[in-house]
Amino acid sequence: MKKVLIISYFFPPANFVGAERTAAWAKYLYEFGYYPIIITRNWNENQTDLTDRVINNDYSIEKTDQYEIRRLPYKHSLRDKLAEAKRFRLLQKGLTLKELILSNFFISSLPYANFYDEAKSVLKKENDIVAVIASGRPFQSFAIVHQLKKEFSKIKWIPDYRDEWTTHSRKEHNSLLQNLINKIEEKSEPKWASNADLFLTVSNVVKDNLENSLKTNGRVILNGFDHSSIDFNYHPIKNEINIMYAGTIYLDQDFSIIINAIEALKNEFKIILHFIGVGLNQNLIESLIIENNIEIKLIPRLSKVELYEYLTIADLLLLTSYSKTIGSYPVKIFEYYNSKIPIILTPSDRRVMEDFILKTNSGFIANTEEECKEVLLRLIEQKKEGKSIQLERNTEYGEQFSRKNQTKRLAEILDTL
Repeated sequence: MKKVLIISYFFPPANFVGAERTAAWAKYLYEFGYYPIIITRNWNENQTDLTDRVINNDYSIEKTDQYEIRRLPYKHSLRDKLAEAKRFRLLQKGLTLKELILSNFFISSLPYANFYDEAKSVLKKENDIVAVIASGRPFQSFAIVHQLKKEFSKIKWIPDYRDEWTTHSRKEHNSLLQNLINKIEEKSEPKWASNADLFLTVSNVVKDNLENSLKTNGRVILNGFDHSSIDFNYHPIKNEINIMYAGTIYLDQDFSIIINAIEALKNEFKIILHFIGVGLNQNLIESLIIENNIEIKLIPRLSKVELYEYLTIADLLLLTSYSKTIGSYPVKIFEYYNSKIPIILTPSDRRVMEDFILKTNSGFIANTEEECKEVLLRLIEQKKEGKSIQLERNTEYGEQFSRKNQTKRLAEILDTL
């Protein structure tokens, strides 16, 4: 059994999308001939805030026949403490900038420098580790393995750009300080990946862009869905239609088509639009609530169990295209698919998202208000008859997107090293 060392700042029990990718590798790599050793930090159960104080913050090692997880104490740095007070936001950004600059020269400047010490200890002890994978964000974890590669030249090292939002193809911040942080990080990433053997990412578009900037070959491992992560009992509400969007809202999304269609049909049937855990651009949804004469519910971020429970009343799950990341799959498209609730993509990306929905027969495409109204009128008719829209999905095609199959692809890549 070959061993692979995985450095992943995000990992369960933390409630972040980034944690699910490496958790699947820990879960399934063993089935394909690899024993993963995971280095991560301590997290509270279902933690959704990066800077919360950790209740159980002791060093621990969890060993099973399938994997080993090393959980390291979380250092509640001054920067993290300042995150609790908005009036110190500028100072916090300044400390982030300082950390980013110094990490180019001193690993010890990182609040999670203990990852380096732990990884070095593992590499000295375990002679049969064939590769080290660092999953970013934070990208400074790449700096850790960049240094380890200098000390352990025989190891293969692989940076993992785990989703399209962690690349620099989109910028949601426009402050001078944040732009400076982005710029320095953008310059640092190629340096940290300069001695990598290859890199991983989540779409061909991102791969091609990164290959040009990193001068290193990339391979695509999608995020996918996990069958075992959901036990879904669907019970829609009879006299209303509930359309739900789960996850962060970005500036390059257009919700006007769905909102206009709902507004046009609001006298036909009760239709409610739900936004769950929208994140940094919550003000955009708050403005939609004020500006539009339809019922919009704004729900705080939920744990995965709570989210699945909430989605059980959904009639449609909403997706939009992202104008700045055309050609990439958002993680939520796989979670939506896994729920078996019909998806509505409006407007379409006219590329991979539309292709996935059409080939799996998991939803509807609406590029205009009229097309969106057609979908909603069909649903209204079903509701009035006491039914719900049922789609016969192409699960044979969809299975290639499971996290288990994507982990198999990772093992095949490791086999070539």
